[in-house]
Amino acid sequence: KSKIRFTRLPQTCTIKIYTITGEKIRQLEHNSSVDGNTWWDLRSYNNQVVAPGLYIYTVESSGEKKIGKFAIVR
Repeated sequence: KSKIRFTRLPQTCTIKIYTITGEKIRQLEHNSSVDGNTWWDLRSYNNQVVAPGLYIYTVESSGEKKIGKFAIVR
């Protein structure tokens, strides 16, 4: 089963994942003082497996936002 791991996260943050066209497909909440990782199962809000392609993500914590991108290849 495929997953993506977001690493080195702040203790409390929100991860939002978007398609390259800007459609939000998933939001993950991270809240752990011991583990800086959150896993995503590559599924959208409606539990569909997302298509291969380029995706954008944001990590928001305490008013700060980091933006990144990743590709899913199958």
